[in-house]
Amino acid sequence: MKKILVASALALGTLSATYAQTPEGIPATNKRTEEYCQLKARQKINGRYVVSIDYGQQQKLVSENLFRDASGKAVEFRSAIDALNWLNGQGWELMSTFVLVEDGDGVAYYVLRRRIQA
Repeated sequence: MKKILVASALALGTLSATYAQTPEGIPATNKRTEEYCQLKARQKINGRYVVSIDYGQQQKLVSENLFRDASGKAVEFRSAIDALNWLNGQGWELMSTFVLVEDGDGVAYYVLRRRIQA
């Protein structure tokens, strides 16, 4: 009898775990309450900064997702903090920062979130 109960419990647990997963391309039934982005600020030769923002979209291998204005020109900021202040004005909140070494230089990354209005 114990074996039947244990086998039933395992089968039920496995079955419920498979229903909890969402296949790629099929929207989840739960609505998101927040969205996240990752900002990377890169200093140009002129001392200004260009910002690439990753919203989780598909990225091309050779190009960065630079933040652009309505005309398609890359927006330049005075500093990475200037970019963060601008994003904060758009409803984004800084969650964390980290530095990675890329081509021998330390590059700062910033993770932000914004509440989704229901």
